[in-house]
Amino acid sequence: MKSISLFVLFFVSINIHAVDNLRIPDIRSLGMGGNGVTQSVLFNPALVALHTDKIIHLEYFNRYGVKELGTVGIGFVYPNPLLSAGVDISSFGYDRYRETLFRLSVGKRLNDRWKIGIGFQYKMLQTELWEEVPKQLSTDVGILFAPVDKLLIGMLIMNFPSVAIHKHTAGIKCFTGYSVQIGFQWEIINSLLIAGTIESNKAHTWTGNAGIEYAPFRNFRIRAGVQATPLLPALGIGYRLAGITIDVATVYHPVLGASTGLGLSCSF
Repeated sequence: MKSISLFVLFFVSINIHAVDNLRIPDIRSLGMGGNGVTQSVLFNPALVALHTDKIIHLEYFNRYGVKELGTVGIGFVYPNPLLSAGVDISSFGYDRYRETLFRLSVGKRLNDRWKIGIGFQYKMLQTELWEEVPKQLSTDVGILFAPVDKLLIGMLIMNFPSVAIHKHTAGIKCFTGYSVQIGFQWEIINSLLIAGTIESNKAHTWTGNAGIEYAPFRNFRIRAGVQATPLLPALGIGYRLAGITIDVATVYHPVLGASTGLGLSCSF
């Protein structure tokens, strides 16, 4: 019975999800529809050059209320005038099926308007169904451009190039392929932010997301957004106090139900 459960979980995790199990946007971004290009350092490595404070962040995202389909991640961003850096570790699954990601990001501020970055990922999959441990090395390249104040435009190429190590002979695709994304975020007024992304990848020719963030009070944020292909509405809130930020988000799938996430970050 346990082997059957592991087999089902294996194919659910690989085939149902059109997104990377390991690289979810941070919980703030998820509440706005999932724009990682201009909001998540786990997606766009150029974002490490945008930060001025050191940041430790922790995220947990649970899919559809199934504990075996949970992703937990921890990261650290270290800003520096010469070259900023970030380190992230993510884990998806449970003891009998586990995907793991190790990531190093470096970013450079070219001037007040342009930032560039590159990220290096090492992924591996451990399961009792295979003796081999499939692994992948990949690279991300990101660019940020601020044409005017309060408007940020980003471009991201994910998982290109990538190299498979110990690829399983059954021909099953273990990791997601390349993705090209263009996104933006624009603070229209002091209390209202809009964001959106257009993406082209191997799984879908075109997909995207859009969202808003509104601040009714100084340290409190309300968020809403939607992802496409399939259509997934999202809601979220965030609260900041003395350098500590707590974010909560939920994403609703019309068939599988709700997924929830909790994020905690500390800047110093």
